[in-house]
Amino acid sequence: MKFPVEGFSRNFLPRYHSPIPPCAAARSSSMFATVLIPTDFSDYSRAIFDTIDQIPGIDEIVLLHVLDAPRAATQYWISGRILESPLESARKGLEALRESLEARGMKVRTRLEFIEHGDVPQAISAVADEVDASLVVMGARGRGIISGLILGSVSSGVLRRIRRNVLIMHPLRGGNGTIRPLFSRVLAPVDFSRPSEEMMVFLRHNVDPRELILLHVIRSAESKNELAFFETTAQRRLERMAVDAGEDGKQITTLVCTGNPVDRICEVADAQDVSLIIVPRCGKADYVRNVQLGSTTAGVVKRTRHPVFVLSPDIVLEVRARELGPDEFHLAEEVWLHYRQQTADPETDRIFGVFVESILAGVARCKQHADGLEVDGVFVLPEFRNRGYAREAMQALLDACGHETLYMHSTLELISFYETFGFVPILEAELPPNIRKRFRFALGEMEGMNVQPMRRVPEPG
Repeated sequence: MKFPVEGFSRNFLPRYHSPIPPCAAARSSSMFATVLIPTDFSDYSRAIFDTIDQIPGIDEIVLLHVLDAPRAATQYWISGRILESPLESARKGLEALRESLEARGMKVRTRLEFIEHGDVPQAISAVADEVDASLVVMGARGRGIISGLILGSVSSGVLRRIRRNVLIMHPLRGGNGTIRPLFSRVLAPVDFSRPSEEMMVFLRHNVDPRELILLHVIRSAESKNELAFFETTAQRRLERMAVDAGEDGKQITTLVCTGNPVDRICEVADAQDVSLIIVPRCGKADYVRNVQLGSTTAGVVKRTRHPVFVLSPDIVLEVRARELGPDEFHLAEEVWLHYRQQTADPETDRIFGVFVESILAGVARCKQHADGLEVDGVFVLPEFRNRGYAREAMQALLDACGHETLYMHSTLELISFYETFGFVPILEAELPPNIRKRFRFALGEMEGMNVQPMRRVPEPG
């Protein structure tokens, strides 16, 4: 049973100083070259313009409003007067925003998009791709870009469609009505994954928060001793991050919390009264699987009342194909749980796998029989498919075992795939007896099983 955990520990780290690398200025100057701002002219949307000039390195702002095409030119008669059409109102609204931003020294262009079927997130995503936006800034709520839609649902849809940096804004006015600086008190949850590391690089090189809170959430532990170990280890790692992130005059706090990550992040954000939460698009459990938006990030964006910067780091996954040692065979068996629940035998098997970061994504096996070598167990986990990992696993197997004749049973739809490795279809009678016997024992007669025996003979020399 999991040991339930609650509470947090903290450490206050004042005024660390470390020099900024020479590349930092260059990275900062072009980080947000083109900023796309979809707007519906609501209060939440207007909150964006209170703080937009605090975002570093903006070359150009693109203001976007999306209109329902069938209703764009419609005029309404209310209380004895004709109201402006949505199109006229949008043009005036965009022009007023453009003039206001240009008066603050910004380069601005406006954009009207017309849609037929109400897919506002798709329209915004398409424009973001077209202008190559380095940042999309949206209000957390709104009055509705078209009838029946609020900006909250639109921002959620955009987050799930694009892989770009997105800033979800809430009003930032203080109790006295003054506008609070966006980067005055920043909460950065970290899980020590590569996306977290990229987030720390981003903070160090591209923004300059006055106060930075580094938070790690421990989900659960098996015992009190294990929990204490997790807390101590996490605190040490956070302190090292704080030293690396520190600049002259910056105040850094580290926190280690236990419980549900979404709950704890939102609670800490409220308790610390942060001006911004910054989170990577995906965390440790999601980014290697190519998940569009991690569950923790999605939950925080949905629940918090603070602005959220969703960072989309450009991470090149480390992919390695190699042979597994006998002490790693249990990893292959975990993969095979999704594929006929096969087991591995160190006496007869050589297993080759593709590791994505530290996760075994796919495997291929070469099994030694008394009368020949059989290739089987070629399988890639569903979330890692269509990336070429089956081919990499097979190539690793052939590099090690391809100097001998190999036999296999291919499903009919994969015959062409295995032919690219030199396998050719053969008759069942051409299989070595032990390989033919094993297959019959496992699955019965081949006829009607949609499989094809194949053989690969090594090239001479």
